[in-house]
This record gives sequence, structure tokens and C-alpha cells, in this order.
Amino acid sequence: MENPPKVRIGGQRLRPHRLAALAALLILAASQGRGAHLQELARREAVNPGLGPVPADVARNSPAATWRSFLTLAGAGKFEQAAHLLDLVGTPPGQQAKAGADVAEKLYRVLQLLEAREDAVTTEDETGPTIEGQPANDVVALRFERSSITGEIRLRHTVGVSPYQLCWLFARETVASVPFWDRVLVKGEAARGAEPLDVGLGTIPSEVSRTTPREAMAGFLATCQEGRFDLASFYLDLGAIPPERQAVEGPRLARRLMLTLQRTGWVEPEKLSDEPLGKPETGVPENRQLFGVVHVRHQPVELLLAHRSDAELGHVWTVSQETVGDIDRLYEAHGFGWLGDRAPVALFALSVADLQLWQWLGILVGLLGSWFVSRVLGRWTVRLLRRLARRSAAAWDDAVNRALDGPLAFLLAAVILALVARWLGVTPDAWAVARYICKLLALVGVGWFLVRLVDVAALRVRDAALEKGGVGLGFLPMTVWVAKAVAVVLIGLAAMDVVGINVIAGLGALGIGAAAVAFAAQKTLENLFGTFSIASDRPFEVGDYVSVGQDMGNVENVGFRSTRIRTLGRTLVTVPNGVVAAGRVENYSARDRIMYNPVLRLAYATTVEQLRLVIDELGRLLRSHPKVFQGEQRVRFAALGENSLNVEVWCWVATKKFLEYTEVVEELNFGIVGIVERSGTSFAFPTRALFMAKDGVIDLERELRHESETRRERGDAAGSSPAPAGHGENPPGPSDKA
Repeated sequence: MENPPKVRIGGQRLRPHRLAALAALLILAASQGRGAHLQELARREAVNPGLGPVPADVARNSPAATWRSFLTLAGAGKFEQAAHLLDLVGTPPGQQAKAGADVAEKLYRVLQLLEAREDAVTTEDETGPTIEGQPANDVVALRFERSSITGEIRLRHTVGVSPYQLCWLFARETVASVPFWDRVLVKGEAARGAEPLDVGLGTIPSEVSRTTPREAMAGFLATCQEGRFDLASFYLDLGAIPPERQAVEGPRLARRLMLTLQRTGWVEPEKLSDEPLGKPETGVPENRQLFGVVHVRHQPVELLLAHRSDAELGHVWTVSQETVGDIDRLYEAHGFGWLGDRAPVALFALSVADLQLWQWLGILVGLLGSWFVSRVLGRWTVRLLRRLARRSAAAWDDAVNRALDGPLAFLLAAVILALVARWLGVTPDAWAVARYICKLLALVGVGWFLVRLVDVAALRVRDAALEKGGVGLGFLPMTVWVAKAVAVVLIGLAAMDVVGINVIAGLGALGIGAAAVAFAAQKTLENLFGTFSIASDRPFEVGDYVSVGQDMGNVENVGFRSTRIRTLGRTLVTVPNGVVAAGRVENYSARDRIMYNPVLRLAYATTVEQLRLVIDELGRLLRSHPKVFQGEQRVRFAALGENSLNVEVWCWVATKKFLEYTEVVEELNFGIVGIVERSGTSFAFPTRALFMAKDGVIDLERELRHESETRRERGDAAGSSPAPAGHGENPPGPSDKA
């Protein structure tokens, strides 16, 4: 048998069974409309969020549904609804509604020109066509070649994450190409520039890349950062400049544009389109892309990239002619003047960490200047604030002024460094680093200020505590240490947040650890809070005579954990502050006066006149003594005691000191003894009368006397009331009684 015939494709020989498989794949591709390519699912954070909710008449669950829905809606002039079938990922949400409707209208005109049929896409499956069992996620609905250009109209399977949406849309490459197709195919404009681009610059170097807006702007900025302004001039459209002057004017204009962009805010190429035909933008011509806006005398000047299609170069993006014409005006408003034009190229040629040499020199000069200015200006500012504080009656401004002396230099240095970095026009990355440094300097200044403020406040608290008895001086050093530690921790956390460390996670871990420590140190924390309670409530001062529970004595020290009391026995008792704060504290030193309340016991032999004399003389004594609080003293005949006449003296001794109180009491006691002696009476002694009698013997004489007195009393009573029943006229005799 003869060998089966062999077919060559691309230099390789295929056997019949492989040829049959290839034919099957080609037939499968043809059955999917215009073909399919294996692609990843296009993922979007949100599908066209600027368009709002998807209308009910928009169907995009399959390639065929999207194709038919677009032709139907666009044919009815509903371009706003048809925009929901376009992938507008490169357009800002605020511009998607207007730009989407404009692109939909232009796409419909292109499809009409190409005589697109409704059955060009026939895949009704939601997953779309497959290749070897894998979803293609891509459908080429139409291919064309007209007016020297070729193109493909594609549909892509697209998923939105938030909210979740799965749909088929016209691919972003197609959306980006629609304005160009409309301009060339529908309006009949030339596909490529009428004149060569920048012929005066010579041959285009191979490293010049300007196929997309992103490539063009990134290449321009990169070459300028390297100081290669002759190479950067290839990214400018110098068509308005005579060819013989382009080689001279190009580098000059490139340098001026770079310095202007540095001063007004660097362009971020990542935000520009990476499509050869750009992206739709509202208010921007179809062959232009906006890469910045600079204000000159409060008037906005748009900076644009221009597109041209060349048969040899393909798609080319350069800074537009109108923007090149505005460079000198922009530089006069925002540039460095004569210095920027005359500075040696070597200062621009060397770059370290995205900063050119002249910028490093400027930063060095700025740092030295900021240090000098901050020191001088800081001292003058502190002196000025000190003079203003002297005129104020408040005390807090003096403390703040003292605390600012030193830290203010760091704060001023941070501000000056930020101004210098902004004036130099550093790159976004370098500006981010400069902001970090400025924030860290400011945090150092704030932290130092807080630490100094704690010291100043501690001095004032100590002076106030000494004036009020010294309470709290024992735990003042620990409080100062804790306050400084808190300030340092807060500044450290802020610094970590500035450099990008996740502080929230650290605080969560710190919170768990703090809970564990708090659980393990309950008593310590109880004493700690007791300390703050004593300091805030101030139940006593150092030196006060107090009673805490069963302990009584003078307070010698109030520490961070405990209070020390010197008892009358000269022992030193240490009481935890938690116990002091939770218990009953009696402060004897807090009395404004001390009660004097003796009870005089006079003998029963004292006559009424003598008793009145004693009371009157005691009143005169209390009223005449200089240390007796006047207005509330009392001297009263209080009671008939068991063996004495009780006279109560009640008054207040006007003193807080116990020793002085004892002196006054002694004087009053001597005065009382003298008054009793002068009155002719005396103090009673505890006495009791005792009668002795023999057991069983009755004193008949005394008994008869008592009976006689009883009969007489009853006889006197008989004249006024009848005698009780059961009694005769004669009282019963002793025999009857017996």
C-alpha cells in the first residue's frame, strides 16, 4: 500500500489524521461567526459604573444577544442604552455616560458602512465558543480591510466583581479603535499624516517607543530624567517649527516641559491608555489624549498627546503641536527662569533614586537652610510667644511656650522641607518619600513637645502639691514616666502608620496582650486606680492625721502603689491605695476646729446658788478665752447623776493642731477648777451609803415611827375621800401586819 499523501503547512508535513483534526478546528471556528481566540475572562472591579443600572431592553448574556441588542438599540437611536454593551474600562466613571453614547453612535456608523449582518454572531451559549473544551471568552464578530487599514470588531466575556455581573461586551480594544475607524472610514480623513514627523531631528533612535499614549509619556519622562533632552524631543510634535531649527528647539522645549511638569505636578503614565488608539474622552478630540492641565493666570491649559497613523511607523503618539506651542508660556509661569535654561546638562544627566543631581543639590541646600531658618525663626518665635504669655494672666501659655523651645525647630524644618521639595518639582515617588520625611520630622517635633510639656506640667504639679501639703509627690515620678511612655508610643504608632505599617493589627494584638496583663495584675491595677482616686479626690494631704480602717496616724507619703502612715506608737504602716480608696477614711487634720465637751460632776451638797454661780462663771470663761470659737458655746445643768450634779460644757476650740488644742484644754481645765473652788463647792466623788443590820431583827422604834407617819397621811386623806373598802377606822397593828 502506498504511503498516504503528506501536506506541508508552514514548512511542516502533516499526515491525513492531523489534517482532519485541523480542518475540524477550522470548521468549528467558522461556525462561531468570524472566529474565536482563547482568552482569559476580562475581570473588572465594576462593569461601567458610570452608566448606572442596566436597562431592561439591554441583553448581553451571550455573544449573539449582545450583537443583536446593540444593532437593535443603536438602530433605534438609543445610544445611551447601547453604551451598556461597550467595555468602557479606560474611561472615568464621570465621563462614561457621554463618551459611551458617542462611541456607540460611531460604532453603529462603522457597522453600517461595513454592512454588518445581524447573524454575523450566532453563539447563543452564555459561556461562548470553546476551543478544545476550554472557553474562548472572545469572539471576532467582524474583520475588515479598507482605506489601507485593517481591523477586528471583538466581543469579550467580562465579569464585574462588585456587584457581580457576567456579560458579553464589545472589547476595550474595539471601543478604543472606534473613533479612529469613524474618522478614516466614515468621514474619509487620511489614515496617516500628510507630512513626515519631525524630519529635522534626523533618524528615529530605536529606543524611542511611542505606540500608545502610556508608552509615549513614559518614554518622554524617562529620557528627561536621564537628561537626554535631544532624545526626548522625538516625543514632541515639532511640525510648527522649521526643520532646520528643530534640532535646537526640540531639546530646549523638552527641558522646559519637563521642568514645568515637575513644578505643577508630575504626570502619572499609568493613568493613560495603553491602547494604540487611546480611549474615549469627553471634551477631547478623537485623535487626542489629555495627560495634564496646567493653570496660567487662573486659566486652565490642557496638555494633549496627538495621534497619527503612519504606514511605516504604525500608530504614533506625540505631544501635540498646540501643547508644544504653549510650552514657553507655561515655563514663564511655572519654570525656573534663566537658571533652568542655563543649568549644565550634567546636573540633569545623573539621577539617583529618581532624583536628578540638581534636585539633590537643591534638597541639600534646602535642608541646611531649613535647619538654619528653623533655629533662628524658632528662637524668635519662642521669644515672641514668651512676651505675649507674660501679658496674659493664664499659666498654661507659659507652660506651652517653655515646651515649644526646641521642638518648634523640627516643626518648622518639616514645613520648609516640604516647600523646598514641592518647589524643586520632584517625581511622585520622590515626593512621597519627601512627604514621609516631613511627616516623620513633624512627629519627632510633636513627640518632643509632648515630652517637654509633661516635664513642665510635672514641675507645676509638684509646686502646687508642695503648697497643698505634698500629696501625690510620691507617685508623681511614676506618673511622669507613664505619660512620657504614652506620648512616645502614640508618636511611634503614628510613625508606623506614616511608613505604611498596619497599625490596626498591632493594636489588636496589643489589646489582647493588655487584657491578659490586666487579668493577671488585678490587684496592681486596683492600687493604680486607687492612686488616681486619691490624687483626684484628695481625702488627705501629706502630714494629716487620719484614720484608715484600724490604722491611725500621720500620713508620711502617698506612693504610686501604697500610702504610708506613722502611728502614735511611731510604727510605719503601709496601706495599699486600693484599700484606702475603697475604705472609710477619717481625716482629723481636716477639722477647722476641735470640740471641747467635759462634764463636771459637783457634789450633792452644792446649793442652787452655788450651782448658778458655777454656770455663770464658766460661761464668762468661754466667752473670754481667745481660742474658743464664739457663738456656739454652751454651759448647762445637764442631769442629776447617781452621786453628783452634772454640768455639761460644750464648745469648740478654734485650732486645727492637736498640740495647740491640748494647751487650750489645759487652760480651760485650770479655769474650771478655779471657778469651782471659788464658788465654795467641790467635785463629787463616787460614794454609796451602806446600812448594817442583824439578820432577822426588826427595829421596832423605826417601824412604829413609819406607821405613825402612815396613819397621819391616811387621816389627812380620809377627809377628802372615803376609805378603801375592807379597812376599818383603826389601822392594823403589828400583829395584824404580821
